[in-house]
Amino acid sequence: MSGVNYHLQRSSQFYELDRFENCYQEATKALKYDAENEEAFFLILLALIQLKKYDKAEQIGNTAIGANPDSDQLFYAIGILYNRKEEFGKAKDYLEAAIRIHPTESQYFVQLAKSHLHFNQVTQAQALLNHSLKLNPNNESALQLKSLLEQQTGTSQQAQILADKALNLAPEDAHAHLVKATLFWKNKNFAAAESHLETAVQLQPQNQDILALWLESRTRNIPKWKTPINLLAGNSQGLLLPSLISGGLTFLVNVLLSNQVQFGTVIWVGIVLVLIPSFIFWFFRPFLKFGFLNKKFKWAFFEVANPSLPIEILGGLNLISSIIFWISGNGLFFGISFLSTLIGTGMAALKSTDSYFPIFKNPIRTSGIIFVATILAALILFFLNELGN
Repeated sequence: MSGVNYHLQRSSQFYELDRFENCYQEATKALKYDAENEEAFFLILLALIQLKKYDKAEQIGNTAIGANPDSDQLFYAIGILYNRKEEFGKAKDYLEAAIRIHPTESQYFVQLAKSHLHFNQVTQAQALLNHSLKLNPNNESALQLKSLLEQQTGTSQQAQILADKALNLAPEDAHAHLVKATLFWKNKNFAAAESHLETAVQLQPQNQDILALWLESRTRNIPKWKTPINLLAGNSQGLLLPSLISGGLTFLVNVLLSNQVQFGTVIWVGIVLVLIPSFIFWFFRPFLKFGFLNKKFKWAFFEVANPSLPIEILGGLNLISSIIFWISGNGLFFGISFLSTLIGTGMAALKSTDSYFPIFKNPIRTSGIIFVATILAALILFFLNELGN
């Protein structure tokens, strides 16, 4: 076996084992024997994408395309890279180039469909997935993504058929279990969702998104008689329903108080009782999720346990600012409550194209930015109001 083939074979094996750093090293060694080897560049790009070394992958990708301008798989790999970097326009250009070179490769159409979904071009994405399945009826990735789309736009029955077929074809595929879990989540069968997510974590333990979803599912899989959390347990779109309920309850009280409506003791007691589930959902549940990690407190683990932390921060801010407004009558806190309700509800409606759950990258940093921006915006509203008076 020649040196280049030896290292390429080892690199491919390491990639299949999710040992991406070793994959990168072996493919790099292959380039020492053949500086323009297409397969070596392809494996290097895939490994760097998995390692999230996007800038380095982009640099090497340009070199690889320059050496292999007719390589469909290199255009495909760079298309994946730009999808990961959320530069979806560039991703479409590279993926379309890959398809022009090799128009019968089913997987290329799946990745292009993902690019279209990020532009909310659902019809185009569905057409691409249908074409992908026409080329290869057993394409697991196409079946999984089509099932997720059916969950959002079609029927549960069709989504179920697609998810089952994908899982039967690839029972060891973590993402196939994730798709099945989202279907159970939509039907509020949290126990079944947790089971599939647990399997997905076992199959791909390094995937923090799947781990976060498993933890989220565990906090939803609580018997109704044990906790009132289930009163605000959310719907298939994650945190949209509890965000609306919490915001609606507090904002209504704020509006009435700002219009000089006086509440008696009985009404206040009723308001407090109604808001107890909101406090459990927005304050205690996030720490309950964190507790499932059974690790010492570290920011990285906290982020894994709380992928929806930005929404939870806004929900908590809404409750706290409302209570301060009720006590003090300070209009600043009314503004904070209003903005946190508005922004939180909007963010809760966001969904990933790979799942039905709201997953935020760098949730702690995102939470901090949103928190500061909300407070500053409320201050501006408050001082503008003061100047107007």
